[in-house]
Amino acid sequence: MQPFERFGIEIGKDTTVEGAVYGIASVYLIMEKQISDYLRPFDMSPAKFNVLMVLKHKGKDKGLSQIDIGKHLIVTASNMTRLLDRLHKEGVIERYAQPGDRRVNLIKITQKGSHILDKAWPGYYKKITEIASLLDRVELKNISEILVNWFTKLEMLSHSGRGRI
Repeated sequence: MQPFERFGIEIGKDTTVEGAVYGIASVYLIMEKQISDYLRPFDMSPAKFNVLMVLKHKGKDKGLSQIDIGKHLIVTASNMTRLLDRLHKEGVIERYAQPGDRRVNLIKITQKGSHILDKAWPGYYKKITEIASLLDRVELKNISEILVNWFTKLEMLSHSGRGRI
């Protein structure tokens, strides 16, 4: 079976658009499953892991607002609220009122959250390195440049008011 036949993409026709879109989605699904499987013993999902990484490395000691966290992640505001509520309940983040503006909560990673990240990071890095090593350096550089270019154009279109994506 050809890679995209399962999606109903006919081989032999010009499938450039479908190949690109379904290809990215398919690669993402496989990678997300492998990373989820690795993080499961740490009681972590990729979303939880990413929030804690942003808090630890971008928020550092001062913390970040929920809006700032959202800028670093691909998640809707309502999903972000639910995710932060769960992380708070698990004791891996803390919320503080921002000095001078009590309407804004700053979110910081706790010692417990930092410890979990420290334990999970080596294997996580090994997993993403294994996944990436299926391509050579030139292929990785090319795909990175293409995806950054595509992302930039999609983001500009989304913010231009010409259409939501």
